[in-house]
Amino acid sequence: MSEYPERIYARYSEIRPHVTVPRSKDNLLVGRERVFRKVLLPLLPADKQARILDLGCGYGEFLCFLQKEGYQNAAGIDLNRRQLDVAERLGVRNLRYGDARDALLESSNTLDCISAIDVLEHIPKGQILSFLDTVYGALRTGGRFICQVPNLAAFYTPLFYMDFSHESPFTATSLTQVLELANFTNVRVYPRGPVATSVRSAVRCVLWKLISSGLRFIQTVEGGPHHPSDSIYTAAILAVADKG
Repeated sequence: MSEYPERIYARYSEIRPHVTVPRSKDNLLVGRERVFRKVLLPLLPADKQARILDLGCGYGEFLCFLQKEGYQNAAGIDLNRRQLDVAERLGVRNLRYGDARDALLESSNTLDCISAIDVLEHIPKGQILSFLDTVYGALRTGGRFICQVPNLAAFYTPLFYMDFSHESPFTATSLTQVLELANFTNVRVYPRGPVATSVRSAVRCVLWKLISSGLRFIQTVEGGPHHPSDSIYTAAILAVADKG
């Protein structure tokens, strides 16, 4: 590993001014719990005893949600010890400091679900397929991989370029490609646009549908008919893939 990843991840929470340190467990989930429940919960195993590993768990936001929902075998791993210390202090359980690859290799064919929220973009392009192979190998047959990444096809300044540590750009099409190359099946990619959890967010949802319809029209005029996966313009995209 080159010098810069070690330096940047050791202080990742300090050099992201838009991210505030959570002061309580409630603060950890504020603004996120309803989104997790509406977007991610339907994708999770129904069995509350399922073994779930959250890669790059950070302050433990998603892991905290999982444990609150009754997933007692949910665990998380991250390379930022400061964030893990905060998460532990707030009562998030089953935290581990270290490289996700090591945890995956130790979990061969044992995990029911692996999540990687805003993780894959930090992995160098030449290592993406081998990393996904490792994810695939850690899952049981029938297991599921859930990941979210910045969308390089976003119609405004992409999130990808807003973080110096981002290495690999993705669109819905390219994300599908690499997941299928890693032998995942039933790959689905969804836009991660506004989620209606309040009146204000519901208005945002309506406005976004109008805007995205206009963008699809422009794209069709310029390039002709296109695959639906090429018409995702949200800042981030969510992919779900299964181990057959």
